[in-house]
Amino acid sequence: MTMIRRSGPFLGLLVICTMSLRGQVKDFQTWHEANFKKDLNKDLAVSVEVGQRFKDNSTRYDRTLLTLDADYDLGNYFTAGGGFRFILAADKESNVSPRYRIHADATGKMEYLDVDFSLRVRFQYGFEEFTNFASVRENNFINRYRLKASYHIFGTRFGVDGYVEPWGQLTGNNGRFFRKMRYSTGLFYTLDFRSDLSFRCILENEFNQVNPMRSTIFVLSYSRDL
Repeated sequence: MTMIRRSGPFLGLLVICTMSLRGQVKDFQTWHEANFKKDLNKDLAVSVEVGQRFKDNSTRYDRTLLTLDADYDLGNYFTAGGGFRFILAADKESNVSPRYRIHADATGKMEYLDVDFSLRVRFQYGFEEFTNFASVRENNFINRYRLKASYHIFGTRFGVDGYVEPWGQLTGNNGRFFRKMRYSTGLFYTLDFRSDLSFRCILENEFNQVNPMRSTIFVLSYSRDL
């Protein structure tokens, strides 16, 4: 908890700085997620996640997501993974079209003063058609860094967590790498020894874009180990 108090002024400054950005469009969104994970052996795990998102003050359909993921424990507090995401996304005219994304992850973990820390580096590549998969110039190649802290309240089923995550666009960025920043805080509850329910609030800010979006997002998630 001492570490959380120390980081308070820093997180507060980040929020104030993002609030002062000019020309931003504000939105309130809600996300719903369900994740199912299976350990194939002591080192390899696979998971399936289904997500539904709403935008424009949560009154309009935004997208549906299906994510397949695999993680391999490398030992010495490191894991490597990758996955594929299928997306049905709506445009401004509410027309729905498919999109695709692949990603590769490297994650380091450690525990200090009963707080679990992790740093995940993700490279993701998004494309709209399989026929244009090799056309890097026409698609987004994104680099994300997520620093997360999680604390389970001793003697209870509750825990708290939070993370910060900057996004950078590696291709087609016109010399402006930094694109997005997320700040998240959440509360999770252990339903039983296999499943959890969590609620989190995310502040998401876009940068180096015309009319950048500033979103407040409420996320309700369910996860279960199979």
